[in-house]
Amino acid sequence: MGLFSKLFSEGAGKAVGDLLNNLGTGNNQGNSQGNNSGQGVILNGQPIGGGNNYSGTVVPNNDGGYSNTGAMIQPSGNSWGPVMPAEENQFNYKGSYIQYFEEIFRNEFPAYQIEKEKSGKITVFTFYSGGVKALVVELLNSNSGRYKLREECRRTGVPYLRYYYDHEGWWNTKSYVIERTRKALAL
Repeated sequence: MGLFSKLFSEGAGKAVGDLLNNLGTGNNQGNSQGNNSGQGVILNGQPIGGGNNYSGTVVPNNDGGYSNTGAMIQPSGNSWGPVMPAEENQFNYKGSYIQYFEEIFRNEFPAYQIEKEKSGKITVFTFYSGGVKALVVELLNSNSGRYKLREECRRTGVPYLRYYYDHEGWWNTKSYVIERTRKALAL
């Protein structure tokens, strides 16, 4: 019995394990692909996220890929897995993934001055408190091999987070983003 099968029912554990095994393998049935328009992710040829108000779900099918069923919704709080959570996340948000993170950061952390810098497919949010850099958050494509900023933050002692905006099965639910960012800010 695998780790996920121990944590979940056997079927759900197998689905999660299969999802993780398929990540990055080029299995285009279950592979999500970002686009340059900032409109979210394409999964199985269907746009999800961005301004598309996608309300269906993504579930594993029998051939190892994923299907949009519009039926099953997981309870709030799960930020990863093959089924889109009912909770607000970057894929069911009314705007782009950048707008999603920006809204959360500005609304949930108003005591910080937050600067946004976009360069190609990478967006960096820098949180300041009293003029001192308190946190750097990088939004990256899941295929990015970029580590320079992370290493610079480690070297200078500035907390650093990264969120992948197009990693299949990683939903970046609102509660997850808030909790993880709050921990990095040591709040």
